[in-house]
Amino acid sequence: MAGGLKTRPSELFQRNCWISFEPVEGSLRVLADYIGANKIMWATDYPHPDGFFPGAPDMVRKQLKGASAATQRQVMAEGAKSFYGLN
Repeated sequence: MAGGLKTRPSELFQRNCWISFEPVEGSLRVLADYIGANKIMWATDYPHPDGFFPGAPDMVRKQLKGASAATQRQVMAEGAKSFYGLN
């Protein structure tokens, strides 16, 4: 590989990065397909007054309507659990 890299940058990104997503962004399903639903975390922006608390979970579920149950589960919880090392 050019530059002496042994691992592709995309592989390093996939291994080491998670994406934070706000519930009002409309491309969640595309993002989940592109980087993997298990690499997404969503934000409420709590306690800021312009945040999405307490309605964020319902907003994310709406964005995921029609996605597989596995994708929904990964976006709603598994990405954050993986990032924070929770079981």
